[in-house]
Amino acid sequence: MIRNSTRKVRLRVGGFLALALCLSHAAQAACVGQQGGDLATFEEQAFRDPAKVLPELANMLSSSADMPAARRAALHAISADAARQLGFSRQSITEADAGLALLPAGDMSDLAVRMRTVRALVSTNVGGIDAATVELTRIIDAIRDRPLALGCVLRDRGWLNFRDGNPDQALDDLLRAYALLRRNASREEAMVAAGRLSMAQFSVRDYPQALALVDETIAFFREEKAQIRLATALDRRAAILKAAGRLDEALLAATEALRIHEGIGDRVGTGLSQMRMCGVEIERNALKEASRWCDRAELTLSQTSGMDDNDYRTLAALRGRLFLALGKSREAVAQFDRAIAPGGAQPADDIAELYELRSRAHAAVGNYSAAFSDQGEYLRRMREQGTLDRIREVAQLRVQFENDQEKQKIVLLEKDKKLAGERLNSQTRTTQLVAIAGLAGLITAFFLGYALLSHRRHRAELIRLAERDELTGLLNRRAIVRKAVEFLTRARENKGTLIIGLIDLDHFKSINDRFGHAVGDQLLQRFATAMRTSLHTREVFGRYGGEEFLVLFPDSSIDQARQSAERLRTHLRDQRLRVDDQDVTVTISLGIASYESGDVLFDQVARRADIALYVAKTQGRDRCEIFNPARHGTLATTATQRQR
Repeated sequence: MIRNSTRKVRLRVGGFLALALCLSHAAQAACVGQQGGDLATFEEQAFRDPAKVLPELANMLSSSADMPAARRAALHAISADAARQLGFSRQSITEADAGLALLPAGDMSDLAVRMRTVRALVSTNVGGIDAATVELTRIIDAIRDRPLALGCVLRDRGWLNFRDGNPDQALDDLLRAYALLRRNASREEAMVAAGRLSMAQFSVRDYPQALALVDETIAFFREEKAQIRLATALDRRAAILKAAGRLDEALLAATEALRIHEGIGDRVGTGLSQMRMCGVEIERNALKEASRWCDRAELTLSQTSGMDDNDYRTLAALRGRLFLALGKSREAVAQFDRAIAPGGAQPADDIAELYELRSRAHAAVGNYSAAFSDQGEYLRRMREQGTLDRIREVAQLRVQFENDQEKQKIVLLEKDKKLAGERLNSQTRTTQLVAIAGLAGLITAFFLGYALLSHRRHRAELIRLAERDELTGLLNRRAIVRKAVEFLTRARENKGTLIIGLIDLDHFKSINDRFGHAVGDQLLQRFATAMRTSLHTREVFGRYGGEEFLVLFPDSSIDQARQSAERLRTHLRDQRLRVDDQDVTVTISLGIASYESGDVLFDQVARRADIALYVAKTQGRDRCEIFNPARHGTLATTATQRQR
């Protein structure tokens, strides 16, 4: 199943003993804050044999009262990592707290970041994911100018977001972490990020990209003979192949992962691979084999300290599928109830599909109201995912349509050619002149066809240029307003929603006056790039005029629009442009307003967003303001007279 590789590692003492024999140059205990000198020996020992080194570290800390504070803090950091690997969550927190207490208050050195990160990750086993995510976010805000540390912590926060069922945030963090670690860390650290990113891609059904990433990690860890990480990567490959319907390949990957886990004595990994085997056999309709694997997985994991709520829920989801396939609907309902009960960790499964399966089980036992409720929840979740799928499907259909058109033209040309050839043959016996004339006709037809094709391409390019802003490449004012009118009409007819956002670059005129229009143009282009990378594919945006931009959020809520807007604002604020040995930073102000049932014109919504933008700028800029009739309604009569 989809597992957190960091949590797996902390419980695999036997696995690390085997791995130590083949990772002489890659062994390390931390992504950031590693120690050098004589402490490097303890780092390596903690990585290879944490159970052995932990008492030695405790003895050193207790017998050396006059040890410098920095060295003592480093030993506590190594101890915290060793305890984490052994699954001693509370001891790991205690060691991290002791090390942090020796450093200055608020210290954010690499060593402090290491201990704070370890503490946050371990706390998920005794507290919860939400608090850990908040702490990692605070750390990230403090280390944005340190690429290696930032990549390490983003990798951990992305994985927590993935475990907590937030694929969009997980993808954003893991993509950034993967890029940063490829540039600033060892290849091993980048491959760990690639493995986690593959699971985030898998969660949004981008199976080709997920498979490419996980295959990259498999090749690397196989070459490095890193058995634990190789087994984890193979298990992820099995999950992706199973979801893609390639069951025989999935079975091969799961079998190899299980063999590795068993060979190195990794009981947690063995149990998780046995659950994977159960899931694949269910899909293959080998139900007796599936039941046997699920029973073995539960027995294996119950004999370790590694079976958490997530594992119990995942196993319940598997048993629910199994019972439903066997026609035991009541038993299936009980298992699905356990798998998707409110609170706690999410099962490593497609939650939307579990609602659909439970709906079928409820219907089979005659509980139609519960079946209807589950079916509604299933459809709601599928609609959220379906937005991106529909965009892809439309693009594929468009390409197919264009290909079909070209094929029809080729068929017609072939027919014309055949008729011309027949005419030529019939006239060959008459005169050579007629034959030459026929050939000239074919050549003329060819050039006419070429001219028509060129004209079509030229016309398409003119249409594209007419809709695009020349400087930024975004939709221009006419095109983005036309889109807004289309979305407004659709929202009114279908009783849907439409949120619009007006964006203005703060102090843009002063930047133009100070550095020149060339720098101003460069900032506009950089902002356009930030919009492409920060906003979702379903959101449409364009240049509204000057330094003002318009964003459309169709079928979105105010909260979703605010989240996208804040992500864009933060992303741009973190970028700096170097001009004349100075860092130029640009912030933005945003005004957001929603379509209301009485609106018939786009200008009505745009006016409210404009008022919200005005409020954002008058209250200090670099902020997002949502139009509120109770607070902003009085500004409507004076909005056209304001000076920005």
